[in-house]
Amino acid sequence: MQRLKPSLLLVRLSLSAMLLLGLAILLLLFRELSLMGRSPLSGRWLVLFGIGSAGWLGVGVVLIGTWLPFWEVLRRWLDAAWEFLQRLRLINLLFFAVLVGAFCFLVIGRFGRYLEYLPLRVAVFLFFALVGSLFWGASGLAREWLEALIASALLLGAGYRIAAYAPDVSAYPFSLNWSEASRYYYASLFFAERLYGVWVAPSVLHPTRYLMQAIPFLIPGSPLWLHRLWQVVLWVTVTSLSGWVIVQRLKISIPIRRWAFLAWVFLFLLMGPIYYHLQAMIILIVALFRPNRLWQSVGVVILASVWAGLSRINWFPMPAMLAIALYLLEVPVSGRPIWRYLARPFVWGVIGLPVAFASQALYRVITANPGEHFTSSLTSDLLWYRLLPSATYHLGVLPAAILVSLPLITLIFIRLRVNIRAIHPLRLLGLGVILLILLGGGLVVSVKIGGGSNLHNLDAYLTLLMLSAAYIYFDAMKEEPDEGGVILQNPPSASVVSKGLAASMLTLAVLLPLYFALLVGEALPRYDFAMANQAIERLARLIHNNAKGQVLFISERHLLTFQNLRGVPLVPDYEKVFLMEMAMAGNRDYLGRFYQDLQERRFDLIVTEPLFLRLKGRSEAFGEENDAWVKRVSEPILCYYKPYRMLREVRLQILIPREEAKDCDLSRVLGQKSP
Repeated sequence: MQRLKPSLLLVRLSLSAMLLLGLAILLLLFRELSLMGRSPLSGRWLVLFGIGSAGWLGVGVVLIGTWLPFWEVLRRWLDAAWEFLQRLRLINLLFFAVLVGAFCFLVIGRFGRYLEYLPLRVAVFLFFALVGSLFWGASGLAREWLEALIASALLLGAGYRIAAYAPDVSAYPFSLNWSEASRYYYASLFFAERLYGVWVAPSVLHPTRYLMQAIPFLIPGSPLWLHRLWQVVLWVTVTSLSGWVIVQRLKISIPIRRWAFLAWVFLFLLMGPIYYHLQAMIILIVALFRPNRLWQSVGVVILASVWAGLSRINWFPMPAMLAIALYLLEVPVSGRPIWRYLARPFVWGVIGLPVAFASQALYRVITANPGEHFTSSLTSDLLWYRLLPSATYHLGVLPAAILVSLPLITLIFIRLRVNIRAIHPLRLLGLGVILLILLGGGLVVSVKIGGGSNLHNLDAYLTLLMLSAAYIYFDAMKEEPDEGGVILQNPPSASVVSKGLAASMLTLAVLLPLYFALLVGEALPRYDFAMANQAIERLARLIHNNAKGQVLFISERHLLTFQNLRGVPLVPDYEKVFLMEMAMAGNRDYLGRFYQDLQERRFDLIVTEPLFLRLKGRSEAFGEENDAWVKRVSEPILCYYKPYRMLREVRLQILIPREEAKDCDLSRVLGQKSP
């Protein structure tokens, strides 16, 4: 293999990246000074500004010098340094790993608050990626500089995306966001008798997710931080395994391309994101499905469909569809009758969906959950305006879907155009139909109230689009042999325009997952544990002094799960995640029971996040969700209960029964279709 050597273009790119980084830092300095109300011409800030400006100008002079005779002196220095790195070979990858760690430390460490400014974060990332490409180039694994740069950027992005989970691992006893700690409560229900002394039906929503999250409960007394760590492990390992089985199926033999593509799949799957309990089906099908082994393929589809039935309704057909897509990608028609070619896909399609429904029905019987709870998503309002940019999602679901899809679809068309006769049109038609069905279904689910803030409801569509594009880009889609067994392969040479378009789309396909990755992550937060423990002690005293009967934890129920509050019996009903689901769906039976319990003052105390009565509407993020909660939860509670104490430091409100109820017409609330 020809050994790479730094080119003049690469040096200029690196210097340009340093200029961009310096400019971003200077802009941030002005921003910080304006926020602090200080003049940039005073004291030590003037010194810092002068030093930064001098360094920035110095880099600019060196960049200009690459067009002057000074470049020859610089080139000799660079050649000597480069020869030293090349002698180290694969040790350069250790240097790259240190580089990744340094970038992650900058973002999530003590200086992370400065890198919340996106232009600066991007500039720093670009600089680190360019430096990393030098290590990949010197390692001897890259055949060209573009390959080294792409691998450096993708692996740096994947490393950062993993590090961005660091703030999620904490021993802080209260929930880190609106629904975070509720997930551990629902996972605990598989061990309810041991933890709470009563049997509680496992969750209707996402049972497979909570089953995976429940594993740490096998360790008696496992702390909250361990469960948070386990969820991070699930995100990282399951997503990595999804990428690995795809790489293995595609048989990508060149190491640097294999690792770069693995990093790209990792970032792409987290772009939605596609949840780890759904990726389990991807792993199962991609790893074990064999289109030419009927019984093995049927067994894999059945097993994955059972899992789908316990996951989410829009994934019920996904195992069969994914199997059919792999069949279309890997098995040519080869002159067979159409009915015979389609026989196996028909079998998988006929088996998959009924098995998913049967799996859900069996789970419903075993857990004794009401049947209407499983179909709440089918009665929720559809907010079609969220397809376009809105307060809930600034990009809008449809523009974001087009943006993410465009480079992959364009690459598919460009790769197929030069050799379209080698692929039977039936196979392309089948793939297109499946993608359109999944796209349409994903868009509908995205506009359901409670959604529309990202692309995670397009997870099935994005998975299949990514897989199809990978097969076609890496020439893994099997072509049609003619009658003599010779591949129909006489592709015309691609035009300059096609090559340029392909290069630009490949660049966009690489940059988009990196952009979405850089949007997340922050410096490690500092929690006041002493204050949190004092709040728990106050809450315990309030319960001891005021509750002789039941205490309803709408929020922070995990405090009972992890024994932060001892001796408080669990009330299984009306946890906020499921209560919100029923409020958005307008489930009359469930809400009717809730209102009846409120009227009868069933609970001595109610512990919840502060209740407000302000309606927001679509002008604010998740406005309709807020309004559903206000009209169907907050108002009814405040009819029969009154605020008693507020723990402002942890955003908890304690309510007690009113002696006399307000004048409330709850039948009117139940009759409203939409808040």
